[in-house]
Amino acid sequence: MPFQQYAPFFEPEELDALTAAFNVTLQELRASGIDLSSDDKVALVKRKLAQRILVSATAGGVRDVETLKEQAMRSLAGDLRQAGEQTYASEAA
Repeated sequence: MPFQQYAPFFEPEELDALTAAFNVTLQELRASGIDLSSDDKVALVKRKLAQRILVSATAGGVRDVETLKEQAMRSLAGDLRQAGEQTYASEAA
């Protein structure tokens, strides 16, 4: 469970919601065709996803699985778009 280290700060049902949001979002990312061709990419996406969900849960007080998923997807989309632009800029130079 990606949020086990935060157990002292959340109720069990809150941890269940965070974990469910993580799993659903990761599944949706995989289905979207995101490049997860290497273990490094998978680890990076999982780390960023967990961070985004934690930020939404702690800063925003969000506990709804669907809302956590939507916010994480929007945030990750921005990161992935920026990474693609940086790669393109590097190749063009």
